[in-house]
Amino acid sequence: MEQAADVIVIGGGASGMVAAIAAARCGDRVLMLEKAPALGKKLLATGNGRCNLMNRNPGRYYGEKDFAAQVMGADPVSTLTAFWRSLGLLIVYDGEGRGYPCTYLASTVADCLKAELRRQGVQAMTGQCVTELQPHSGAFRARTSEGTVYSAPRVILATGGAAQPKLGGNQDAWPWLARLGHTLVAGRPSLTPLRTDRRSISGLAGLRVKGEVTLFRQGEALEKERGEILFTETGISGICVMQLSRFAQPGDEISIRLLGGLFEEESQLREELIRRRDVYGAEPPENLWRGMLAPKLGYAVCKQAGLALRGEACRDLDEQQLNRLAKAAMGYRVQVEALEGFDRAQVMAGGVRGQELDGRTMVSRLWPGLHIAGELTNVDGECGGYNLMYAAMSGLKAGWNGRMEAE
Repeated sequence: MEQAADVIVIGGGASGMVAAIAAARCGDRVLMLEKAPALGKKLLATGNGRCNLMNRNPGRYYGEKDFAAQVMGADPVSTLTAFWRSLGLLIVYDGEGRGYPCTYLASTVADCLKAELRRQGVQAMTGQCVTELQPHSGAFRARTSEGTVYSAPRVILATGGAAQPKLGGNQDAWPWLARLGHTLVAGRPSLTPLRTDRRSISGLAGLRVKGEVTLFRQGEALEKERGEILFTETGISGICVMQLSRFAQPGDEISIRLLGGLFEEESQLREELIRRRDVYGAEPPENLWRGMLAPKLGYAVCKQAGLALRGEACRDLDEQQLNRLAKAAMGYRVQVEALEGFDRAQVMAGGVRGQELDGRTMVSRLWPGLHIAGELTNVDGECGGYNLMYAAMSGLKAGWNGRMEAE
């Protein structure tokens, strides 16, 4: 026997819960099916539990940029602020425009969403692993691993992506979408740390520095970011590095501008090194960096510059060696060996092509009644709350299905 509803939402993350609320507020009987034993598991871990869910600044989206702009609309901040406020959730912003729940607790966001699901009469069923989705007689049938069948004329797929599998990340919906004829851009980790050659990071694990990172491929600069860089046991991390990860490939090189905030040009740094050479005379070359770089990093820069570091003194350094030191500090090079996997990625890049969806309703152009929202689409954003903004906006539009423009 089938259980019927007006709308079935498959996926109980942020996008799915928002979609279910939006549809229910429009008068639909909504059934939600979530594989995990509880709703919003990944949401609870967002932003280290603080949940950066908004940003006042224009965000950069990748994959289908034009489609993302259509989904986000002219003023997503106002639209989403009104939605969150309608749930009782108030947003506060930091100095860089990042928005958080006023409690700075991700659990507050999840609690507000779950409370509204109950108020709107959404039947949220957890522990329901959907194994099959098929069109049938003008509707859709969803079958679970237990053999239960649910049907509805509209289905909203919001199962998310493969990032953070321990928190429920998966690609369960991909085979269904492929069978229905949708084009899927291959999924890959995004906003993830980078694994690099061991030589350049030896002894630097745990060190944090401010700087500028540039991604090079075959000598050509591709992307550039600024911020804090974290050296790890296997490579480099930090928001600016994770921003670059979307574009990185094995074999690429990352250049870290360590002293850009102090010296605009290598020549200026070289002059400072000449002065220090004369002052520190008999001291070892790594002491040239005293007061400028952490000792371990200063030593690493000396090694990358090709200094022997076996009994040399500052006064022994010639002009060519000082040039190499300045160059290494203003562009410390590490080679990318791999991206960290989905287990450490914040989001997944790739998904259903935007040209196959209507950005006003998230409905499939191939299958009327099938909506595809959130991380299942070929859109991923930069750090700073933009991915949660997209998840929420796409969920709203899927739930509204063209019946509302704003809360």
